[in-house]
Amino acid sequence: MSKKKKTSRTTSAKSIPIQETKARWCVRWLNASLALGFIYALALVFTISLGLAVPDFQFPDVLQAIILLIWALAKIGFAFSLVCLYQATGYVKWAIAALILASSALLPYVLHNPESQIFVIGMEALAVTGLSLSLFDLGKATRRDMGIPAGIIFLGVILQILQNQLMSFVGILFLAMGFYLSLRQLTRA
Repeated sequence: MSKKKKTSRTTSAKSIPIQETKARWCVRWLNASLALGFIYALALVFTISLGLAVPDFQFPDVLQAIILLIWALAKIGFAFSLVCLYQATGYVKWAIAALILASSALLPYVLHNPESQIFVIGMEALAVTGLSLSLFDLGKATRRDMGIPAGIIFLGVILQILQNQLMSFVGILFLAMGFYLSLRQLTRA
């Protein structure tokens, strides 16, 4: 009588089977989204620093709408690349993070009343945290050092939750650094 071993349905990031050609295409989308996220973070750093230096200055609504649109497009790109990675690997955590990122991109355009803004902010924090964890898992799966960039992005989320203008500024700086370092790690040959 031979005993068959049961295969586990859960996989760890270290044992993710990756289809290399499809994964490269997915990482290209991820890189484009990281570049958009970096542009968004730099624009926010500029607006917050100008707001701290000149408290009475108001940015035009069109400029604020463009900045928010860039961030929404980045989150849709993140979601698309994570769905693509899920299709290439079957790693369910990436699909869940993609759903959260996509819903986070759409919620600010759907929920406008002031009472729902706490929900929008919470989904935003959850989405960026999911992105951070996905980047960490991607680093383990591809044997790239993504721990530091993912950790910096996570710290950026934590600092933004504090609802202090100075801490938000530092949190946005951390997001910009995390996006830049992630992009740098993923584009290395």
